[in-house]
Formats: sequence, C-alpha cells, structure tokens
Amino acid sequence: MSEVTTLTKLVEDKRKAEVVEMLQSAMDRVQENGASDVLVLLKSDGVYTRFSTKMDNVMEVVAQLELLKYDVLRRMND
Repeated sequence: MSEVTTLTKLVEDKRKAEVVEMLQSAMDRVQENGASDVLVLLKSDGVYTRFSTKMDNVMEVVAQLELLKYDVLRRMND
C-alpha cells in the first residue's frame, strides 16, 4: 500500500468510528430518555439519505434546521 492509500484508509476508518460513536450516543440517549422526533441526514457513497420519524411540530423542526444550517456555515469558516 502506498502512503497516500494508507492515510486515506486511516481517515476513512477514523470518520467511520466517529459516525458510529455519534449514532451510539444518540441511541443511548433514546434508551434513557426516549425521543419525540428524530431526523438523521446520512451521506454514504456520495448520496444523502434522510431518516425521520413523524414530526408533530414541523415549525419547531424547521427552526432547529435553520440553527443547524447556521452552525454548518460557521464551521466552514473555522
């Protein structure tokens, strides 16, 4: 394996572990406290897939998405 291939594999493995840890943390939270709404946007193989429960308060979810959008845009500049 070349050094670039090895580094790419290490980054991919680290990212995969980060995603699994985040999802496990979310599952633990649901097990402990339950959840009223869940929305997951997953990008895999270059394709975005949305997973969500039925949403009772759509405007609240939209407001949270706006805050998330602001956070993502701010991270671009960091």
